[in-house]
Amino acid sequence: MLSRTERIDEFHLKLSRIEKELYEEFLKTEEAELMLEMRQYFAQAKGHAGGIRFDDSLWSKIENRVGLWFGEVCADRNQNENLIRRSKEAILHRMKNLLAKTIRESLGTK
Repeated sequence: MLSRTERIDEFHLKLSRIEKELYEEFLKTEEAELMLEMRQYFAQAKGHAGGIRFDDSLWSKIENRVGLWFGEVCADRNQNENLIRRSKEAILHRMKNLLAKTIRESLGTK
């Protein structure tokens, strides 16, 4: 019998097929744009006299963008956001990992 849930990347919870589809759609449509914004943010911050400041403004911006995208996609598909929330959690989890990677790259560490 096939499992109704699937694991993705490093996320600790299993997702339903619909949740995984939303996650994969986000990766295809939005992830690259957010990564570019993160890199630009740190490149600009590195050039300022004060250096890189770690505040919540970038993360808040990412959360808002993910929330807006998720809400629009759920509305388009007639899905209840509350019933497929693990998809949004998985997206935010991935974005946190990518943010940490971008920070390490901008500081010159691996």
